[in-house]
Amino acid sequence: MVDELELLKKDWQKQEATLPKLTKADIYPMLLKKSSSVVKWILIVSVIEFAFWILLTFGIKLDGEGASNVESAIGSTVEIISTVIHLTALLFFVGWFYKNYKKIESTDSPKDLMYNILKTRKTVKYYIWFNIAFLVVGSIAAFTIVEINSPDTIVVDNLLIAALAFIAIVGIFIGLLLLFYRLIYGILLRRLKTNYDELKKMDY
Repeated sequence: MVDELELLKKDWQKQEATLPKLTKADIYPMLLKKSSSVVKWILIVSVIEFAFWILLTFGIKLDGEGASNVESAIGSTVEIISTVIHLTALLFFVGWFYKNYKKIESTDSPKDLMYNILKTRKTVKYYIWFNIAFLVVGSIAAFTIVEINSPDTIVVDNLLIAALAFIAIVGIFIGLLLLFYRLIYGILLRRLKTNYDELKKMDY
């Protein structure tokens, strides 16, 4: 039994000796390609999301008396300003993602790649927090403007109940948005983190 075990060990060692040994110079291009691919997908997803908001803003209009009253209470000027701010910010982030992608794609140093990976991860986090903040601030502003300009639009016996219902609805939207970001951007960010950790293990 011992002899068989020794034979197996020797056979395994022979197989290990025949396997190609990857050097740092071999591994770096692989990590660069993987990182570039991940950031490219971040860019693609952000462009798709931008297109979605464009469609939602200009292509889909809510019908009904309630929606019309809300739009009238908010005012076209406020609506236009908020839309311009939102879309401009999203376009800015798309440009930022593209810049990060081009930087990683042309990176020729492992240390620079590690730095660009960290920078890209921060950019995505800024993007997510901006969208959450915009949703919260925009919703609160819209609710307040409607309540001030057209109190009859929100027909309730108790304003506190209306406010709590509003908070619950906004909370649901935030939860869905965070779930989407966690599923899509979260997966991509974890892949970048894995690449970063691999570079770090190589003592660059």
